[in-house]
Amino acid sequence: HDRSVSGYDIPHLLSLSWVYQLPIGKGKKYRTGSQVLNHIVGNWQVNGIAAFHSGLPYDLGVSGDIANTGNAGCCNGYYMRLNLVGDHKLSNPTPQNWFNRSAFAVPKPFTFGNLGRHSLRGDGTQNFDLSIFRQFPLGESKRVEFRVEMFNAFNTPEYGLPDRNFSSPNFGAVLATANQARQVQFGLKIIF
Repeated sequence: HDRSVSGYDIPHLLSLSWVYQLPIGKGKKYRTGSQVLNHIVGNWQVNGIAAFHSGLPYDLGVSGDIANTGNAGCCNGYYMRLNLVGDHKLSNPTPQNWFNRSAFAVPKPFTFGNLGRHSLRGDGTQNFDLSIFRQFPLGESKRVEFRVEMFNAFNTPEYGLPDRNFSSPNFGAVLATANQARQVQFGLKIIF
């Protein structure tokens, strides 16, 4: 049961990025009859990065030295793997109940649990970072760029790994997120 993927295995990963200059305003495909309106609606750029990947693998275990190997103090306090005795998947997992806790049991004394190493996976990632830029010309060769950048633009939570210690009262509960909440920043850039 020790043969498994690494602890940082991500089998599926898709990353997309784009830059799009809006075709509106002076010198663009679509322009208005008004020079003032062209100046207001022109020179906008929309950018984005989207990332999607599967979750990280993890173990479940129990405190103590049930197999009598002398290694009870290692491995985050839950050295011994559990026995899988049922279906661990829930149709609607929540942060309070990430998996079916009754599907796991403590192994008998002097035995090892049958649950494989890194046999469960955490929550995957769906992240969108978006930005909007607008350039204002200052004469022939200088420009000021106004920027609005949004990280985790849709404020999508990525749940952290659940409590993996069978001995813990929070076993099977997700207690934190693995990403930051939406962040927005504004900036000015002078190009000369």
